Amino acid sequence: MTRRQLTGGALALAAAAGGTAASHPRFRLALFHCDITPALGTPVLSGVPVRSIVDPLSANGFVLLGPGQPIVLAALDWCEIRNDAYDRWRAVLAQAAGTTPQRVLVTCLHQHDAPYVDTGAQRLLDQTPEPGGRLCVPAFNEQCIEKVAAALRESLRHTRRVTHIGTGEAKVEQVASNRRYVKADGQVSFERTSAARDPLIRNMPEGLIDPFLKT
Repeated sequence: MTRRQLTGGALALAAAAGGTAASHPRFRLALFHCDITPALGTPVLSGVPVRSIVDPLSANGFVLLGPGQPIVLAALDWCEIRNDAYDRWRAVLAQAAGTTPQRVLVTCLHQHDAPYVDTGAQRLLDQTPEPGGRLCVPAFNEQCIEKVAAALRESLRHTRRVTHIGTGEAKVEQVASNRRYVKADGQVSFERTSAARDPLIRNMPEGLIDPFLKT
């Protein structure tokens, strides 16, 4: 299930309920929270080891219960989860919620001072003749998966009835931009990042973006 499908399903539920779920008492919500802060020395983005903990990192999510199998959404304060690691997260959380992996969405907030998990890539690095460095710690990833799954299972004991669903959006200007921009010679460049300091690059048009923040 993609984010678009998940949010589309929520909007369809709101429309069917006329903005309220009072006439659909079978819909319930379970909220879960878990600490997933890496230990000192654990690699984060680009393999840089954690030197200090400024803010703890969390996994926050919900299980939507109602007709059909549960839907799970989990948001992690990590940079990325890739490939078979992502499949593992979805499979374990699906089992904990009594649903299928296709109905589980795990998403990362993508701050850079946070774990970047690709257990398959780490296995390849471990097999290289020379030390390939540490991209992630698979054991720590597995520990976090089990902790979040346990928090999810516990949340199912304390569900609450869904009574309303709210949606909204606002236009946000002069904050985001397309990383690609067209240079004077017509070539497309990918040099603009979130920390671009070159005034020439910063002053280029923001490009084609979606300026609306939705919730």
